[in-house]
Amino acid sequence: MNAEKLAYFFEAGELLTVFAEWPNEIGLVLCLDDAGTCEMVLHHLDEGRSVLRKAAALLDCGKGGFAVVPPVEGYPTRRVLFSDEQKLLKLVAGEDDLPEMAEDYLINYRFEQERKARSAPAPAPVTDPLAEKVSAALRGPEPFRWRPRLHLAELAPRPVARRKPKPEMPEGYLPAEVVSGSECQFVEAEVSLGHRGVRVTLCPGLVTIQTRAVLVEEVGFRDDFSRFVLPRKAVQGWVAGAPLVIDIPESRFPAALRQRFAASPRVAEVTVTGHGVFVAPGPATQSAEPTVPAAAVPAVAAKPRRARRVFSPLRVALAVLTGAGLMTGTMMRAVEMPASFETSVFEMAFDN
Repeated sequence: MNAEKLAYFFEAGELLTVFAEWPNEIGLVLCLDDAGTCEMVLHHLDEGRSVLRKAAALLDCGKGGFAVVPPVEGYPTRRVLFSDEQKLLKLVAGEDDLPEMAEDYLINYRFEQERKARSAPAPAPVTDPLAEKVSAALRGPEPFRWRPRLHLAELAPRPVARRKPKPEMPEGYLPAEVVSGSECQFVEAEVSLGHRGVRVTLCPGLVTIQTRAVLVEEVGFRDDFSRFVLPRKAVQGWVAGAPLVIDIPESRFPAALRQRFAASPRVAEVTVTGHGVFVAPGPATQSAEPTVPAAAVPAVAAKPRRARRVFSPLRVALAVLTGAGLMTGTMMRAVEMPASFETSVFEMAFDN
């Protein structure tokens, strides 16, 4: 069988979908050959298999040398895509004079059948032009030939365009020409664990009591759990440089990550793209001060403590007298005392 040759039958009901006036007794056959030429053959439903002989003559091949759609017993067939059926029907709809030709064919067919029924002898050959026209009408119209400028998908498949070889990139990486112009923003952030779950804080230094907080349920993890990703909607309405708080339920994280975030908040780098919000936790935000061994601390010589001065009762009395003298505006010298007593008192005070 020549797979490039096909006889495609349209029934009257199908043709009525494109032509409002189409005779119910007339069908249409499209004969497509391997050169891309298509010939239309009108036929009456009562003609039976004689139409297949006409198609074989037009396609220049015998029985079995072409496919028939829809299938007919004794002939090979093939599957035709629905899109190709629509293409053929569209081509038929473009021939505006087809309904008129179908009406003429029906009139001629009925006339010929009536003539055979009367068993009238065949008319003698004449050369009269009018008689020639009558004889041609009895023979039926000649096949309408035209090149439809289409090929069915299975008859003549389109050549597959060669794709440019993809550059060898590791999984998860894209070539520069693919990501050129894509959205990409880097944000400083902090990851911690609180009463609402795991919290990702964008621009933590700018957070105030009025900072917006959102709750996100969806989260995905890289295979080594070194980073996780949130859906793009998590930052909907957010602008670069503004603070934002994103809370994720604690149950969505593995136990090891929860313990890590509970021990101390972590510095994080957040990358916002059109595909999502990628979070890469880093080191702890507050690192403990290193403990220095006692042996490493040099010994410092202790300063000798200064002896605490203890006032004797005599010194206390002298201080009281001095304060009283200052309060009364007088000096101790105004009191008449022997010089020896005065000298001895001061000596005793300083000696003690």
